[in-house]
Amino acid sequence: MLDIQTRLQALGYRPGQEGIDGVFGPQTERAVRAFQQQRLILVDGIVGENTWMELVEAGYRLGDRLLYLRQPFMRGDDVLTIQQILNELGFDCGPEDGIFRQRTEDGLMEFQRNTGLNTDGMVGEATIAQLKRLKKSAPEGKKTVPDRLNGYVGHHTWDGVGIVIDPDWGDAGAARGINGLLEKDVNLAVAFALQDLVEDAGASCRLLRLDDHPTGLYEKLEMAQGLCPHLFVSIGHGRDPNPAVHGAAAFYFARESYFSESGRRLAGYMVDSLVRGLGSQDLHVHGRSYACLRELNCVSVRAEPGYITNPEEGLALATPERAAEEASCLFAGIQAFLQRL
Repeated sequence: MLDIQTRLQALGYRPGQEGIDGVFGPQTERAVRAFQQQRLILVDGIVGENTWMELVEAGYRLGDRLLYLRQPFMRGDDVLTIQQILNELGFDCGPEDGIFRQRTEDGLMEFQRNTGLNTDGMVGEATIAQLKRLKKSAPEGKKTVPDRLNGYVGHHTWDGVGIVIDPDWGDAGAARGINGLLEKDVNLAVAFALQDLVEDAGASCRLLRLDDHPTGLYEKLEMAQGLCPHLFVSIGHGRDPNPAVHGAAAFYFARESYFSESGRRLAGYMVDSLVRGLGSQDLHVHGRSYACLRELNCVSVRAEPGYITNPEEGLALATPERAAEEASCLFAGIQAFLQRL
């Protein structure tokens, strides 16, 4: 608790009436929620795996440490700053995700070659000084950044496409809706139905969960990355204290000035298909920095076809027919995306 409050206070959030008091009270929860909102992650006031990782990464500033490519990858806001400057100067280092991967090293070394620096792929004092100098002298204007995979999956049909589907476990498996409906069960039913459609179309498909035994968030995503998919689809369902809330939404990776163009397109096709196919309310697409959208080097989206807490949608979601309908809509959204590449 003290560590959480110390990090929040260092970032400018007041965690308690008297600052760091070791008590997770209402003010600490408000500070956590404000931090989550600023980082574009799930705003629930809970310091879970994703929020803790973001808290740690937010504490790094450019110059705090030597940055370079290693395993596990270095992560933090200092890496994000390097990526932003490199992309702004025209040295493609991939998505601005705050993770020092191979593409970040490639962009960095190209920068070093072009500016007469030692081409060692390390962000030390000389490289930082040169980056800051050129950034300061760069002309003002609209910033453009590259999309992951340059915005393309590389396939116009299902043949050869690899898809990983994550049936989200839903708040540690305890997310309940109308009549005790469990989100984890609904997500898995939709994922199985979508897998059947994808494989029948000729693509390869893997599910990250086949039963009621989940793995840790980052362990799960590392497993997904190892499968080298072209597309990653996380399936969830919304819940809200207000039972009137209903509709379909989808999410794509976004962080500060960067967003995934291909992710936003795919999310848009999915929501459009859900609205037309199910008659759902259009809750639109949203850019977020959820771990499931940020961690993978592929086009990643999270789809939430309906709310388990809405009386109408919740009751329908308990049926196999509804799961099949949602899967069919998601399938149609992916197909539209592929056909328009």
